[in-house]
Amino acid sequence: MFTKKGDSGETDVIRKRVGKDSPLVNFLGDLDELNSFLGLAYLRTKWDDMRNDIGRMQDEIFIIGEDASTGSNKVNQDFVKWIEERTIEYRKETGPVRLFVIPGGSESGASIHVARAVCRRVERNAVKYSKELEPFNKWIIVYLNRASSMLFSMATASNKRDNVQERIHDIGRYF
Repeated sequence: MFTKKGDSGETDVIRKRVGKDSPLVNFLGDLDELNSFLGLAYLRTKWDDMRNDIGRMQDEIFIIGEDASTGSNKVNQDFVKWIEERTIEYRKETGPVRLFVIPGGSESGASIHVARAVCRRVERNAVKYSKELEPFNKWIIVYLNRASSMLFSMATASNKRDNVQERIHDIGRYF
């Protein structure tokens, strides 16, 4: 069925009508794209703990969208604390962060790396949108920042579990 209500370039967002080019609709679209890539990573990941964490992140992405749309301030430091705790657990598996990891590795690790890169873009855009949307919950940006770090740690842990050696870029090779 087609409602045709969007044919004029406007859409409904939580009981209000806005232009499809509004900062809010753009941010919600960014979140939708991130959630879709998380879904792909979920599908390609065979590790139950990672699937559980990705599933939780997907649920929380919907809460972030609701928060940005309504100003409900549901995203808070507890969301960030969970992400930080999970990141620490994954880093225990892989050791210190090595800079310049070339995204890839196993199918699971590569899929998580794609979600991480999308998450970074969503974070950058959230900073921009936070200046245009009032009110904008500061914890959303903090959450997205930590989420991309967690996804990096998950990708490297997935590659290690899959026994796939990551490639490291040697920046000194070119300078």
